[in-house]
Amino acid sequence: MGITVCGVTMTINHPVVAARKSVGAFTLIELLVVVAIIGVLAGLLLPGLAKAKNQARKINELSSSKQVVLAWHLYADDHAGAVLPGYRYGYEAHDFQGHDIEHPVNARYPWRLAPYLGNSFDILYANENRRLLELFRQQANPELGTYAASVFPSLGINSVFVGGDDVELPPVPKAVEKFGSFCVLKLHEIQRPAGLMTFVSARGAFDGTGAPAGFDGRTVAGYYKVLPPYLIGRRWAVDWRESDGADAWGHVSPRYQSKSIAAHADGHSEVLGLRELQDMQRWADPADRPDWTLSARP
Repeated sequence: MGITVCGVTMTINHPVVAARKSVGAFTLIELLVVVAIIGVLAGLLLPGLAKAKNQARKINELSSSKQVVLAWHLYADDHAGAVLPGYRYGYEAHDFQGHDIEHPVNARYPWRLAPYLGNSFDILYANENRRLLELFRQQANPELGTYAASVFPSLGINSVFVGGDDVELPPVPKAVEKFGSFCVLKLHEIQRPAGLMTFVSARGAFDGTGAPAGFDGRTVAGYYKVLPPYLIGRRWAVDWRESDGADAWGHVSPRYQSKSIAAHADGHSEVLGLRELQDMQRWADPADRPDWTLSARP
């Protein structure tokens, strides 16, 4: 502060005056320290937030899987104990307006299971897949939306060994005669309901058919069926790599820190790791070892 006396200006550096001048100001060093502290806190918090978000997604899909397997049981109750077909031809399915659905849409499980879920596809499309479902609902051509919605539910059905798969190995009398009763078609046939998977976290890729803008060729968190690691021989890649195509692990998606959600025939769901997902005793009711394969009867 300057004071003029007899034409001479004097500067007074009083502590109170200096303090007032510094109020609300920060030095560069102080700013850098604050920025560093914020960076450290962000580094500590972000992994925790990401982990919490992943846990929430896992719990949400786990909840969906329990509702899906309950609907699977309701279907069997309504069909004299016959389990939901995995991927089978010739079964009737209808959209929400009651119109017949044609092949191949009616061969997939979502539209056959939907009536036992209160006609709610929101249960079938969990987490990030919910946005995908909204895109399907907005399709200008309703038939295209019906088709697309049948392809990418979050959980794929264990079609080969539960309900049957007319593409991979149809459970027809000739196949049963050759390999024995490899596929469960009735609830009462299941010997190990707590160990037999019915639905598993899945992933698939758009092939152009029914793909919304920007999705052609994109891999998404869902597919209508999952295929086993072994059939006649090993079918999966040795190691799980997210960068591989969806079919490298039979459309199974270990998306929760290398783990998947799996619903079982007794109605319970659990989280399975890579080793458990490759255990054929969880895929096929007659399997008696992890690397079990189908073999012709002598």
